[in-house]
Amino acid sequence: MNALTEYLEKYALISLEKQEKLARLIDGQMVVNVDFDAGRLHFSDGPEFRFQVLGTESDNTLNWLWAWAEEQEDINADLLTSALQMKEWGAKAGIPECIVPSVDLEKADGHILSLIASEVCAASCYYQDSYDGGASFLLLFGGELERQPGFDVAGLSRQFSNLLALYDLNHRNAFVSYLQAKGLPFTEQGMIIKFELESAEQVSTEFGPDGVLRSINGRSLPLD
Repeated sequence: MNALTEYLEKYALISLEKQEKLARLIDGQMVVNVDFDAGRLHFSDGPEFRFQVLGTESDNTLNWLWAWAEEQEDINADLLTSALQMKEWGAKAGIPECIVPSVDLEKADGHILSLIASEVCAASCYYQDSYDGGASFLLLFGGELERQPGFDVAGLSRQFSNLLALYDLNHRNAFVSYLQAKGLPFTEQGMIIKFELESAEQVSTEFGPDGVLRSINGRSLPLD
């Protein structure tokens, strides 16, 4: 396991819970303005968030480019704090993908890096701002997101299924890391981990000897 995968397992579910909060709050609203001068992102029905620019994906070069290494665009220095924080963190944690200016998307894409950065930089969530030829990845900050409820069983199942469809990681490690980050008590009985979500729903997860998730509350993968 490389260091990047280790941190993805550690932070993926807690960061995906933040993404679930964003989805619940905006409920299909469209972004109407991304103000790179003020560092503000506006949705159609009113929600507004401060943001930091993390980096960009290019459909042409198939690379990720950190915002601090961007030479084509003049990004306000105030919007680079989180990208620079990730560079400093990557140097200390031994994550080469956070130190070099650009990374092949097969090694690390914007979603992996944003899921990790969302926790490292204490962001409320992240947002993919797509455009012709690529996408910018923004870390969002706002108390309204923090006040949204956490995972229910349906949201947890959906987000984890989406994660597994994209990335190869140890399922059990990801679940245990989430429970520890949330401070949720859990019990282990052989291959079964049981816990209670903030929604008060009881959850029983069964894993194989290789750490692969077999079921959530008796429902086998894929969790439709």
